[in-house]
Amino acid sequence: MLFPVLDLNYIGQRFDAIAPAVVSAGKQAGVEDPDHSPSALQQAMHRLMELLEILSGQVDSARENPPPSLNELSELGDYGIQLLVDFSTVAAGLKMPQESEEMEDLTLPMALWLIRHNGELRTLEPVINSLARLANRFREPSQLRQLYELSMELIKALEPTMQQEPVRLEKAQPWSILLMNQAIIATRSYQPELIEEAYQTLCRLLPDQAPNFFREGMEQMDALNYPQQVREVVEKYYNLWGQPRTLH
Repeated sequence: MLFPVLDLNYIGQRFDAIAPAVVSAGKQAGVEDPDHSPSALQQAMHRLMELLEILSGQVDSARENPPPSLNELSELGDYGIQLLVDFSTVAAGLKMPQESEEMEDLTLPMALWLIRHNGELRTLEPVINSLARLANRFREPSQLRQLYELSMELIKALEPTMQQEPVRLEKAQPWSILLMNQAIIATRSYQPELIEEAYQTLCRLLPDQAPNFFREGMEQMDALNYPQQVREVVEKYYNLWGQPRTLH
């Protein structure tokens, strides 16, 4: 499993495994910003995790639909993602690239936890960065299937929001990157049923960019020697979408 148990305990434990080294480096470097020092960010995250635990219990037990605390949960979840990004930025400034990436990578489980509690995911870019890094890291088909399922979970949660014009325009680039990534992950899994589903999603939600994706995909088939069952699916969608249209 990519994430053993995707809950607040997991997120908190991973955070506490990464943060102390950054806090120590920040003290040695004399970071003085009272709001964005590693120790201040660490304390803010600990307070946030306590609040999220309380609010998630209220959301789970509420009889109203949607529960009154759902918007607050969304706001705090987004704040948590921003805290992780801030911590990542501080770590990068302290020349700690591994800790910086690991901290940003926690935005993915935070985002998944949020949408699984019916919260609204408002900040996409760091979550998609994390997803892309995992996609480059994993090679096993079983791992890629899990990652694909997580990417589709994000897409399904975001799709209703992306139908709203102001939101769609604001988040168009990270949204398109997410859709491209899920198609790439499916292709690398070598599993035709995943590739079919991913390509159908891409064509439905990103029709303007799908043709170029399939043209580039056909080039990759030869360059990287993909297996025949993958090549057949890619060629099918290339023939449907990737070739230039002509008038008769």
